[in-house]
Amino acid sequence: MSAEIKIPVGLGEASKTYTGLKWLLAALFLVGAGTLVLLLLNEAQSVPWPFLLANFMFLIGVSQFGVCFSAILRLCRAKWARPFYRLGELMTLAFLPFAFGLFLVIFFLGRHELLYWLDASSEGHTSPWLSSNGLLLRNLAAQLAFYGLATYYFIVGLLPDLSQQNSEEGPRWRRNLYRRLLVMKVRHDKRQLKGRVYLLAPAVLIVCGIANTLIAWDFGMMLIEHYHSTVYPMFFIQGNNLAGTALILLLSTLLVRSTATRKYFGNSQLKSMGIMLTGFVLLWLYLFWAQFFVTWFGNLPNEFGPLWKQMYGHYSPYFWVMLSCVFFIPLLAFLKAETKKAWWSLLLVSAIICFGIWINRYLMIIPIFFDDHRPFSSLAEITLTVGLASGFLTVLLWLLNAFPPVSAWEMHEATIEDDPAY
Repeated sequence: MSAEIKIPVGLGEASKTYTGLKWLLAALFLVGAGTLVLLLLNEAQSVPWPFLLANFMFLIGVSQFGVCFSAILRLCRAKWARPFYRLGELMTLAFLPFAFGLFLVIFFLGRHELLYWLDASSEGHTSPWLSSNGLLLRNLAAQLAFYGLATYYFIVGLLPDLSQQNSEEGPRWRRNLYRRLLVMKVRHDKRQLKGRVYLLAPAVLIVCGIANTLIAWDFGMMLIEHYHSTVYPMFFIQGNNLAGTALILLLSTLLVRSTATRKYFGNSQLKSMGIMLTGFVLLWLYLFWAQFFVTWFGNLPNEFGPLWKQMYGHYSPYFWVMLSCVFFIPLLAFLKAETKKAWWSLLLVSAIICFGIWINRYLMIIPIFFDDHRPFSSLAEITLTVGLASGFLTVLLWLLNAFPPVSAWEMHEATIEDDPAY
């Protein structure tokens, strides 16, 4: 039996690169948050609410896929994916404060600019589903359930890695954190904890699907009057799956450069992630066509009109850039085996995919409110976008510095199993 694998905790706070990046991202986040506060103090209508909503839709979707990535591949017993599990889970938890904070800001301060149907009381709708309280309660309940389960799922997978040494090293806050976690560990059998990670995986996927469906309905489909689509949530979720996988691959470079985990990210991991991205690209195209065909064939003005507005006129270039970034470029790139064997090519394609899904979210929201909007056409849009992304990355860096970046017990089990990937 091979020796137990030890994964150092944290990214190494002594590193000048880490320290500089941490403070730069924190400063950019504060600039973005300050811009939002100033705009709200001036006048709520001056906030670019549709653009802010598009960024919120993009980041909450791709970040929540992180824990789903771990759950899906654990259920599939995909041993090659084990180095990515902890990163995916931390990616989800990193957006937790923004998922609730920005949702509440949008609901209480921006809903009258975005959600026309909440102000339709004069028409006398009686359904609680179409009320402000209904919107607030169902989304809060879904997000609380999802993040509560995601946090518990992460802790269950983390506890087998903890040792007494963890509570004696590092900053004081980290030592105190690990002491509390060790108290939880002694109450459970290590073997039961490992089994529970696999048992909880289906629940994680179901709860995430419900939470994402509500986001897609309430902040996407229902922005369009009399628009009803059963494919819309699945199309939204598949975009999250695709861009979320690409983002995990992009963020894994942080681990490779900042921690002693390079040996776990080999050719097998790169090739398998490339294959997974290829499958997600094809599934995204299938759901895109399913959404498009039903809308086109129905030819109802309230359904086909928004799609026509994306494909023709002012937004036409954005639409074809989106389709190229999400489908044509990745598919052509992945047809060559060499693309899936090199870090630089996989990272480049992953960045293109993330950009394409961001444009897709932009086109879901913006054409409904503006006939000729151009992205990043104002300083407010730039600072809010950069600030939100920087805040997410700042929290992610903090989490990566607080916990082992790779699941040591799963890597150890992989080395003692008959697996050609290790």
